[in-house]
Amino acid sequence: MSELVAASGVSRDMIKYYLRAQLLPKPRKPRPNLSLYSENHLLLIRLIQRIQRQTALSLQDIATVFMAAAYDPHTIEIELLSDKYSAGRRELIIPFEAETNSGVSLNFPPAFIEELERHGLLEQAGPLDDSQTEIAGLLWAARNEGVPLSFFQASRDMLRALADLEVKALIAIRRPRLDFAAVVADVTNTDRVINRWLISEKTRLARGMFQRILDNSEKALATVHDAIYFPSPLFRKRFRVAQELERLAENSAAHPRDLQTLLGASRTCLLLADFQRAIAFADAALQVAGDDELAIALKCLAFGMDNDLERALPYARRLESSDSHHTLALEARLLTLLMQAAKLGGVSDTTELLKDAAALFAEPETGVPADPIDRLEACLLQARANTLVPRRDQQRPGSHPRSRVHAGKS
Repeated sequence: MSELVAASGVSRDMIKYYLRAQLLPKPRKPRPNLSLYSENHLLLIRLIQRIQRQTALSLQDIATVFMAAAYDPHTIEIELLSDKYSAGRRELIIPFEAETNSGVSLNFPPAFIEELERHGLLEQAGPLDDSQTEIAGLLWAARNEGVPLSFFQASRDMLRALADLEVKALIAIRRPRLDFAAVVADVTNTDRVINRWLISEKTRLARGMFQRILDNSEKALATVHDAIYFPSPLFRKRFRVAQELERLAENSAAHPRDLQTLLGASRTCLLLADFQRAIAFADAALQVAGDDELAIALKCLAFGMDNDLERALPYARRLESSDSHHTLALEARLLTLLMQAAKLGGVSDTTELLKDAAALFAEPETGVPADPIDRLEACLLQARANTLVPRRDQQRPGSHPRSRVHAGKS
């Protein structure tokens, strides 16, 4: 008993009550003062708790079910899975005894009922019976969640063929020893099993489709990252990137309060894909100047390029609230917007995010940055715009051919 209490989390007194109420079979008693409980007892206790959560059965009802199943957990599990003891409404599929006129009605706007009738989602005009009221209530709730009625209209056309298949299958089952009432109950129970299968299979298929969309979103996120230059191993070796990073660290240590040195070091580390050092230098710059937009942008970009959207977002919001037009600030906001769109693309409409990104892509066109490196960054930003937003007629920054040449050479 002590081991069963520990394993089940149910008190000794409750287990004793279960035994008295015949919810559990009697334990094996090899001798008068020793009772041995099996794994079966543990499974049955867990089933009792589950049935209480999922159905309207009383403990006495559960005891009747358990005894009828000879305390076999597998049989009980299958019956529970079939929704046989569901706490919900138990409507018979054969309509002889199912038609009840309780007079219960929900107050729907007349225009909504007319809309349902136009879409063919209600069988009859006039006062709604219980079944029609339930359907109208579900459609009302679904529309409030943003589901268009056209979805249900298309689904209903498919369900007609499915209902035809089910009725033919139910009629074809042989039940020679059952009277009429038993046949009605048996057909209804079988219908519940079919309904549970339909829900499970639809959920499985939808989950698989969502997974494919999410996988594609991950690829889209990788495309966004690929649009920002990552040095290859050959590049890093040829240009002694590791040594350059060490030199940057020494130089910054020698000038710990020099804002421009720290910003330059962070920017270089970002270009060389050493994101942790880029963040560290940006943090050091923020200690010198807490509201420096370039330091915030560099930190945001480093988190974003390191595929850490959650940590990048707060810095992107700071840049948005400051309305910074620095090229790196625009890039930081762009990257977080595109990462959000890629992340949400599998489960939600991302049109607004992409519109915001397209608007940001256009900003560098309004002028030519004074700094040569910033002009280069603006050119790269427009190149990414041409790649990621091809439907726009993207132009290189600058309104004069000579300025484009100088920017390209830079």
